Amino acid sequence: MISESALLVLELAGIAFVFAGLPLAYLARRKGLDIFQKLNWAVVFLTFDLILFGAFTRLSDSGLGCPDWPGCYGTSNPWRAMEEIRAAEVAMPTGPVTVFKAWVEMIHRYLAMSVGVLIIAQVVLAFKQIGAQRRLAIQGSLFLLVLVCLQGAFGAWTVTLKLQPIIVSMHLILALILFSSMVWFAQRNDSKIISSKAQGKSLPITWIAFATITLLIQIFLGSMG
Repeated sequence: MISESALLVLELAGIAFVFAGLPLAYLARRKGLDIFQKLNWAVVFLTFDLILFGAFTRLSDSGLGCPDWPGCYGTSNPWRAMEEIRAAEVAMPTGPVTVFKAWVEMIHRYLAMSVGVLIIAQVVLAFKQIGAQRRLAIQGSLFLLVLVCLQGAFGAWTVTLKLQPIIVSMHLILALILFSSMVWFAQRNDSKIISSKAQGKSLPITWIAFATITLLIQIFLGSMG
C-alpha cells in the first residue's frame, strides 16, 4: 500500500517529467548537436523560464498561494485542493491564498522540479561522455546537481518560513548563480561554440569575477529594498 506522501511525490515527479520533456522534445528536432549538448541547452532554457516565472510569482504575491510544500494542501495540484483553497479565500479574501495564486505557485514548483529532473539526466549522460570533455562534463553536471538541490532547499524554506526577506533574496541570488553556471557549462560542452571561438585576447577572469560579484551584490541589495 502506497502512503499518501509517497503518492504525492510520484505524482509530482510525473508532472515534472512532462514539463521537462517539452523543451527537450523541441531541441531533439534540431540538427547539429548531440543529445548531451541538447540536454544542456534544454536546462538553460527551462531555468531561464523558471527565473522569469519566479519573478511573476513574487510580483503577483503568489509565494504562499499553497502554504505547504512541496504540494498544495497535501495534493499534487490545486484542483484536488479546491475545497481548502476556497475556504482560505473566504476566510481572508485579500490573503495570500486564492485559486489563481495557488496555480501560479504550483506551476513555479513544477518548473523547478523539471529543472531538477533534467539535471539528474545530465549527470547520467555526463558519465557516458568520451574524450577530453568527459571530466568537465562529470564535474560540471555534479556541481549543478548540488547547486539545484541547494536552490530547492531555499525554495522550500521560502514557503515554510513565510517569505522571510533574507531567504527570498538568497533564493534569487542562487537562481542567478545556477543559471549563469548552466550557460557556462552548456557553452563549454557545445562543440560548435568550441570550434568557432575567435582567436585573440579575452577579458581577464578576475575582471569577469569582479563584475559578476558586484552585479549579484546589487541584485541582492535591490531585492532587500
